[in-house]
Amino acid sequence: MQSPTTGASTFDAAQAFLKDRPKRSLFRARWMAVQIEPITFSGERITSGIAIVPDDGSAPRVIGTLRAEPLEQVFGLYGKHLFNLAGTVNAELQTFLATGGKLETWVPNMQGVYAGSVIPTRNTSLEAVVRSAQTHSSLFSAKGNDKPNEEPEDKSLGKFHKEIKRLVIGTREGFKERFNRPMELYGRKGKATISYVGTHLAINLSTLDPTANATYQCATAQRKITHLLRLRDIQIGHDHDELLLGIWIPRRDLTPSQAAHLDSYTTELAYAAEKAKVGFEVAYGGGNIQEAAKPFARKILADA
Repeated sequence: MQSPTTGASTFDAAQAFLKDRPKRSLFRARWMAVQIEPITFSGERITSGIAIVPDDGSAPRVIGTLRAEPLEQVFGLYGKHLFNLAGTVNAELQTFLATGGKLETWVPNMQGVYAGSVIPTRNTSLEAVVRSAQTHSSLFSAKGNDKPNEEPEDKSLGKFHKEIKRLVIGTREGFKERFNRPMELYGRKGKATISYVGTHLAINLSTLDPTANATYQCATAQRKITHLLRLRDIQIGHDHDELLLGIWIPRRDLTPSQAAHLDSYTTELAYAAEKAKVGFEVAYGGGNIQEAAKPFARKILADA
């Protein structure tokens, strides 16, 4: 049995350790829920998206909280309309924030859409802020979006990216350092990783999978267009060079509803890329990944 002195010494040592331990800096941001009424003026609301604005000046995010299949199960044929409406609202808010709009001043431009309270928060990372905001504001997100993917989209995209890199460095070993380049796009605290940055070409790859949270993925792809555009403003000097957004669609076996959503999202991204004067190319999984990667590898190999 410990003596009182020994117990006190142990407690003091623990206190000293906690006091002297280096403190981890927390990620600070503000977030806001966006809500829509399934039936306008009914007073019933569901959260359709989460807007997050980091305090460090990095790019804001608008993340969808709804999935097509659960909505169609609950609301029937109207679920598809509601899902598309939510995507439109989230895209409009993403554009507003990306062009310098303030979270506190956003006003929805249609009836039945509501901006929630702006909540300051801090957590260990942006991803932790996203998870917390989704869990505390959306039943659809809190339930985990039901059905997990057979293969997470980030792993599938990683395999595709790795195959492009393999094809390139097989003949151009010196190009290895051009892949996954971390760039300080918005100062020291605004870092982002670009899939490929070369001499006259920069490529950002993104996933679009209508069986998962495609609204969030579409917003991510929009943000990657913004990252590419930022290359034109920093010293790397891509003023007159080629910028390309590559969309990886990991599967082809889609339901008619999923195929319609995919067509809607790719059309939206193609339009956004065209307006920004950024190239747009789609690659499909579910087949020979080497063949899918070849068009991107050829472009990179031509970037002498």
